[in-house]
Amino acid sequence: MAKSIKDCGRLDDLTRFATECGRAGNLGELHGTIDAAAREFGFRWFTLLHNVDLRRGGEETLFLTTYPSPWLEEVLEERHYLEDPIHAACARTPSGLAWDRIGDVLELTPRQRSILDRARDHDLASGYSLPIRTPGEPEAIFTAARSRDEPLSAEEILTARLLGSVAYDRARELLGEAAKTLTCVPLSPRQVECIALVAQGKSDWEIGQILGLSRDTVHEYVESARRRYGVRRRTQLVLRAVRDGHLNMEALL
Repeated sequence: MAKSIKDCGRLDDLTRFATECGRAGNLGELHGTIDAAAREFGFRWFTLLHNVDLRRGGEETLFLTTYPSPWLEEVLEERHYLEDPIHAACARTPSGLAWDRIGDVLELTPRQRSILDRARDHDLASGYSLPIRTPGEPEAIFTAARSRDEPLSAEEILTARLLGSVAYDRARELLGEAAKTLTCVPLSPRQVECIALVAQGKSDWEIGQILGLSRDTVHEYVESARRRYGVRRRTQLVLRAVRDGHLNMEALL
């Protein structure tokens, strides 16, 4: 980063980011604000999410990300989320960590090392992940990442922490308001059950055995949902269902 965060101009940039977050009228606008700021501060990607299942009733979900779609699809297809090293490491730290320090808090398995290597192949080479824990609320996580494979500076880490904290505070406010402008595609409870099992790698026949349905009925539930979202692949369908709060990542395990 060209300037230290202590530089007056950089502090002005962070202050402006906080102001622009406050002006965001919905999650879509907040998404754009975070994306622009992350890029301005030298990051390429961000994600801000927490795990909530709307089927439990009345709860609200947060799933904002600019991660490459091919990577998100691979995470689901290959079930990387089962052993995600970044989330596993964040669970062991109270204040977040840079990715190059994951080995300090977690003994990586060969599978976890492979996941990190695959992330680099998708230009997610280095970053910082901040767990956000609020009593009585689902745990959230903010990540700022970039394609350059080198350790983040102390200033960049502090910047990522400030970006995540400010963005999450505004996201909570927006989620608590009536203006939820992300258009959600309605799905039936049976469709949600089927999609959750698709995410776990089950075939239509296996889903039918679990739910007591015929293979053709399962196929129609899933394909009808896929057509509603206008996507071609089932992995894309799962991503949309997570985005809309029909599923959470924990439900995929």
